[in-house]
Amino acid sequence: MDEEAPLISTNDIIVENGVSNESGGIDPWQLADAILERMDVKDSHTIDEMIHKRAVLSGTIIGGLLLFWWLVFIKFKSTTFNEPELILQLDYEIISAILPLLVFAGSVLNMMSRELGRPGPGTIAGFLLLISVYFIIEPLGMLLFNQTDADMSTILWLCCRLAIIGTGVYVGSKMLMEAFLLSWVKRFLEMHEASITKETSNTGNIEINETQTLE
Repeated sequence: MDEEAPLISTNDIIVENGVSNESGGIDPWQLADAILERMDVKDSHTIDEMIHKRAVLSGTIIGGLLLFWWLVFIKFKSTTFNEPELILQLDYEIISAILPLLVFAGSVLNMMSRELGRPGPGTIAGFLLLISVYFIIEPLGMLLFNQTDADMSTILWLCCRLAIIGTGVYVGSKMLMEAFLLSWVKRFLEMHEASITKETSNTGNIEINETQTLE
């Protein structure tokens, strides 16, 4: 006889469906629950709106940064800074193109480490983000250690341009990855015919209501 399962918590689903991985693998139910709670998803109806907002915001930020980079580094070159970068001896036009790639990779690895609970991606993310910060402030360091004859306004404007690009890519990447994570959770719950509800109790914990056929 078919009957609808009552409202049960995520932990109950894990036990009943036997998907808990004793070998240390990633439990998809646990991962989905962590994502929902961290992003404060209210119910199933809000996921689409959250995905849409984050996708639009990330596209707007990244598109705006591409336009900003092309205008200030390629088209107009509003300031002149002729000294090459100290470590790799690269021009700062090239650094301005490498920086977004470093920040994007660091952002993705940072989120992977947080969501999956793995130290390796977080370590690499920290290294990439540290190198990115170094590239941003390096012109100022050149000025402090008398490695350049450029004036302060040129140095500060270059640092600000790189900081705008780096910060924008970090925020845009974060929004994009959150949109993909929410999209994965949505597909995962739809595949298991599950929906999200929020308890009316003071705890405010998110539960998953799964409809199953019981023997």
